[in-house]
Amino acid sequence: MSSLWESTEKELERWAYGTMIDCLESYQGQVKEAIEEFHQGTHAFYRANEEYVPYWQGESREAYELVYGDLRQIGARIYAT
Repeated sequence: MSSLWESTEKELERWAYGTMIDCLESYQGQVKEAIEEFHQGTHAFYRANEEYVPYWQGESREAYELVYGDLRQIGARIYAT
């Protein structure tokens, strides 16, 4: 009876670990998708930055520079993480 109990416990542990592995693999896939979306977004942002921003002047340019600085800092933190 004891070995049946131990066998059942081990099977439950295997099932629990299998479930956790599945969850982690799913999470890993979601993280990879988010990273890819981030890369695509930053690429589009820098392309637009190069194309349009050189012509901006005055208050709009100053406001943009503040936002641009914040975005670069956020991007650097994301890449570091």
